[in-house]
Amino acid sequence: MSDRLLEVRDLRTTFRTVAGAVQAVGGVSFDLGANETLGIVGESGSGKTVLARTIMGLQPRTNVEVTGSVLLNGHEVVGASERAMRALWATEVAMVFQDPMTSLNPVMRIGKQIDETLRVRLGMDRHAARARAIELLTMVGIPSAESRYRAYPTEFSGGMRQRVVIAAALACSPKLLIADEPTTGLDVTIQAQILNLLDSLKQQLAMSVILITHDLGVVATRASRIIVMYAGRIVEMGDTRDVFYHHRMPYTRALLQSSPKVSNAPHTRLAVIPGRPPNLATAQVGCAFAPRCAYATEQCHTERPVLVEAAAPGHRFACWNPLPEVAEALR
Repeated sequence: MSDRLLEVRDLRTTFRTVAGAVQAVGGVSFDLGANETLGIVGESGSGKTVLARTIMGLQPRTNVEVTGSVLLNGHEVVGASERAMRALWATEVAMVFQDPMTSLNPVMRIGKQIDETLRVRLGMDRHAARARAIELLTMVGIPSAESRYRAYPTEFSGGMRQRVVIAAALACSPKLLIADEPTTGLDVTIQAQILNLLDSLKQQLAMSVILITHDLGVVATRASRIIVMYAGRIVEMGDTRDVFYHHRMPYTRALLQSSPKVSNAPHTRLAVIPGRPPNLATAQVGCAFAPRCAYATEQCHTERPVLVEAAAPGHRFACWNPLPEVAEALR
């Protein structure tokens, strides 16, 4: 069997709307190895969450067209029935969604929400499921797990709710965990705790992780490889160090420069990316980032670039006028 846990090939997700067809994911291809952490970054609207939901097989069955291939541990996801996907959810792949309050039922005790997965997917009886749920809550750092087992989501802080969601996602020991903006809305201290928890659980359970975020700083020390997305496509990908220090795509540089830095003086104005992301309901000609790019040439506005190899193995970028390949420390 291949050591690739996930193989995505030319994946396209198109929504049919009253405004026309919207291709939210447009020809994405990548691999994910066993026990690897992959970061997927980009602005809001770049297609990160749609990509994750497509890999999970969570797209609606109507008004959505998905083509290409998603091979998850030997199982084809694209075109699979809901029954076939139910056999993969929780045991092969699980997801931590962005907002824990939309993932948890506010009128059901958290223990029961974890129990349900264990009893349905693993066939545990009530007592075994309860014991395992308490074990999971302890594993993710919930204090007094046995008493908190009967608490409601509204009795937890944002960081504790996110830990509960992670416990539920890990209930059946999935081989792949997709974490979609797991630290959004949390203060920096809690963010660090959640990310450290994911790192620890990854090692403990020997699973692979896809970490989705708009903040390159979040994945700087967490992911071995990074994919940068823009307008539903991959514009740069490679080892974390190559993407940070030898990036060639101007959009990657813009993302890095827009991150706040502790070295900045107080009240320093944050750098922003001018303009706004393109409307995917309209036909795209040329490079989607060209209208916002200071390096764009006429070719950038008329021809769409494809991913090409950089000097480092596995480092690829899509740009007609790439940045010079010069190491630049991220300060």
